[in-house]
Amino acid sequence: MAGRKWLFAAAVVVVVAVMVSAAALGCGGGGAEPAAGDGKTLLARGEEDAVKGQVSGESEASRWGTEEHTGSEYAAGAGQVTPSPSQGNTSILDQLQLKVIKTALVKMEVGKGEYGSVREDAVASAKAAGGYVEDESSSRDGDGYTHATLTLRVPADRFDDLMEEVSSLGEVTSSQVSTQDVSEEYVDLESRLRHLQAQEEFYLTLISRAQTIQEMISIREHLDTIQLEKEQVQGRMNYLDQQVGFSTLTLSVDETSGEEKKGEGFWDKVGEAFKSFGRGMKKLAVGFFYALPYLAIAALIAAVVWLLARRARAKRGGNQPEAG
Repeated sequence: MAGRKWLFAAAVVVVVAVMVSAAALGCGGGGAEPAAGDGKTLLARGEEDAVKGQVSGESEASRWGTEEHTGSEYAAGAGQVTPSPSQGNTSILDQLQLKVIKTALVKMEVGKGEYGSVREDAVASAKAAGGYVEDESSSRDGDGYTHATLTLRVPADRFDDLMEEVSSLGEVTSSQVSTQDVSEEYVDLESRLRHLQAQEEFYLTLISRAQTIQEMISIREHLDTIQLEKEQVQGRMNYLDQQVGFSTLTLSVDETSGEEKKGEGFWDKVGEAFKSFGRGMKKLAVGFFYALPYLAIAALIAAVVWLLARRARAKRGGNQPEAG
């Protein structure tokens, strides 16, 4: 009987131990399941979903890239010609539009009192090319000589023409042309803008799913920061577009006494005389075209007066009595 009691007691202990273990495993499994109120905010869950989607998209792109690579190898094995990496890079470079800012500084000397005519011709040339005057400053010293700086903006494709025309207005003492390539910065700005636009769309979608005021405020703060950065990037791109589209030419003019300079000979004076003659003919032609409408009206009036006078003389001649 004692042996049976000990056997019964051992069986009870085993059963109790099994029940306790099963209960412990059941509690542990229930704790591992994510609860609805796990403490994460909508913003955190949305960002995790976005990261998962980005990783999934990268994996998908990687898978498609592998399939395309396998397909190209199959085409090459079948005897078909596939583009080489160098050919692909060349096509990309051909499609890339360089962004170059071009500026120039021209210094010249003119005779006393000639700055007004030089300025007039330079401004007229810039406006004829579709440009405008961006800045101008001038001063006069104690001897009455004018020293001025004139900044002109002109479309980039007309920059060389304006440079040539302005250089012929006086004696150029120095000329400097500089360029700045902003293509790399512009490409970076485009990439940032696309990224910010994607983030903006994400937060605009997320704000409609907000369940509490705190979540809405948090999402709104992130959205405001992104939109501000987006406006800054867009403004920088607009500025670069304007600088690339219009080149800058700065003209620095100093009036001098006009005395014969050292080393200046007879032929130098002849060349200067021809330049002055050319400038005078140019002004004369411009003045003629300005006065052309008035000249046409004056010629018409003169023709009418001449015809009326001729008719009056003919009538007087017909009315005179014949001699007897």
